[in-house]
Amino acid sequence: MGLLVNIDNGGTFTDVCISDGTRVVHAKAPTTAHDLTQCFIDVLTLGSRELYGEADFGRLIRDTDCLRYSTTAGTNAVVEHKGTPVAVLVEAGEEQTLYGAKERLGGNELWQAMVPEPPAGIHVTGDGDINADDLLRTINTLLANGALRLIVALRSKTAEQNVKAELLERYPRHLLGAIPFLISSELVEDADVARRMVTAVVNSYLHPGMEHFLYGAETICQDNHLHRPLLIYRNDGDSARVAKTTAIKTWGSGPRGGLEGAIAYAKLYDEGSVLAVDIGGTTTDMSIVFDQTVAMVPYGDVGEVNVSLPMPNLRSFGLGGSSIVSVSDRAIIIGPESVGASPGPACFARGGTCATLTDALLLCGVLDPDKYLGGQMTLDLARAEQALLRVIGEPLGIDAQAAARATIEAFEKASGDNFARAIRDGGREPGDTCLVVFGGGGPMIATGIAEAAGIKRLIIPRLAAVFSAFGIGFSHLAHEYQVPLDGADPQKIVTELRARAERDMYGEGVPPEDCKYESRLWGSRDDIVVEAPLTDLAGFAAEVDHVRVTLKAVFELPTSTLVKDDVDGFHAAPVSGSATLLGSAEAGAEVPTYDDTALAPGHIIEGPGLIRGDYLTCLIGVGWSLRVTSNLDLVIEAQRHG
Repeated sequence: MGLLVNIDNGGTFTDVCISDGTRVVHAKAPTTAHDLTQCFIDVLTLGSRELYGEADFGRLIRDTDCLRYSTTAGTNAVVEHKGTPVAVLVEAGEEQTLYGAKERLGGNELWQAMVPEPPAGIHVTGDGDINADDLLRTINTLLANGALRLIVALRSKTAEQNVKAELLERYPRHLLGAIPFLISSELVEDADVARRMVTAVVNSYLHPGMEHFLYGAETICQDNHLHRPLLIYRNDGDSARVAKTTAIKTWGSGPRGGLEGAIAYAKLYDEGSVLAVDIGGTTTDMSIVFDQTVAMVPYGDVGEVNVSLPMPNLRSFGLGGSSIVSVSDRAIIIGPESVGASPGPACFARGGTCATLTDALLLCGVLDPDKYLGGQMTLDLARAEQALLRVIGEPLGIDAQAAARATIEAFEKASGDNFARAIRDGGREPGDTCLVVFGGGGPMIATGIAEAAGIKRLIIPRLAAVFSAFGIGFSHLAHEYQVPLDGADPQKIVTELRARAERDMYGEGVPPEDCKYESRLWGSRDDIVVEAPLTDLAGFAAEVDHVRVTLKAVFELPTSTLVKDDVDGFHAAPVSGSATLLGSAEAGAEVPTYDDTALAPGHIIEGPGLIRGDYLTCLIGVGWSLRVTSNLDLVIEAQRHG
């Protein structure tokens, strides 16, 4: 078997995780938002150096059997409102009402960025017939107003197909003047016309930028002789080649990778209630894993709009290592604005002057200035001190060290409050829930955050710094299809979906007969997706809303692996040195430090202690005990809890 390579392209850093079957190596590179192709190449080059001892991008690609990739491009376009604007065609009379969605979309900044001009209307009869001349005049007006892409969102499929036929006849796709268009009912099946319209708009808004970048990345892989097509990881937890991926399904795919890893960990450690938390440079993403599954909402949100696709019940808030810290009414405020990787925190010495959590952790002695990102970057202690003193210390009348500690405490409290609220909203208690925390900023002050939330047990994965990339490696090549039941014969629907699935899997380059096919009933109850076997139709239909038939086609790929925990003896971990933590309650107190590469199964650490490594920093607070599992994960439990 060749190499398994997973890439998670985040807002601040791009991570890679590489497995050769016997070991796993990883690397990080700053995300180059202006050109995502560059950080794609950079992180693979760094990964090749970790694997081979020298940088060899071409060799890494040639040796790779499966390359899965999750990109932040779609998320960035939504957050920054930097996609390609679209024109919308609706039924006459709905130009202003938008099928009843005007009230929630009228003042929506994302909608205004996606659809800068009012939608145009055409007349549609009750049978779905349209007037070809009316359509032609409307389209010509849209083109004259600068429309680059068109969404067709009509009530009936028949009407939409009639429009499609006319567009293909009047504007053949082989002509340079052809306008790219999307038929909303071909993208999603949803009786809610407004939601279907919005879904199609988002997809078309993201499509050009995604297409340009992803095909560029695929070309790079092909030029370097990747054995199989580049696979794009989606927000439904599966992967597919670029040509078979819809743009909207890349939105939020990185956090979903962390969720897949958290599900695997819930099974590995037999945890019934898990809060999965990814603390990155820009945001903190969290989701509840109950009974080793992730709750899905039937109609998820993309940025500020509701769409027709199910998505994980994921919460995000603007707290991360690069979040900007400020003071308002003598209270420390963290985020939601972030400085990202460029210019980055003040300590990056790249021109940034804003104070951040990273600056505070450096000044308090938690971070080693010479080992950040495996030594790729040296942090500037003086710049961190200046920023914290100016932004926090002077307004509050305290010195820089006290400002750093106050910043950390504010981050712990804000994060802890969010964690506890999410757990209780799910019907569980923090004390009965295990925190699985990862991301570049996740482990650093995890025990402080857990204590603030009332959580007594947490797990830090051995690959916490690149855990979302690692989690992507549990995905398979798959496609899922949904059709509303609407009184039809479920078996007939399954037969039709099976034929469609086999065509798509053939298009993926895999034998359809080697795939697994599973059909189920799908519905929603209390805004959560529920599923059941087809044989349970009568009872299921009476208990849920929006009943559909689903079919999923799966071609299994080599996946990430975990080691079952069977440690039968424990002994103290070797101490590598000591560090002075400043700005703490015991200013100037020294704590033992531990080299993360020296930790082995069965090692234990009693807090306080500080684990330091190239990509892992973890402060173990007083009253917490850590043990290393067979999988080299860190399980930390509270010995006393105030």
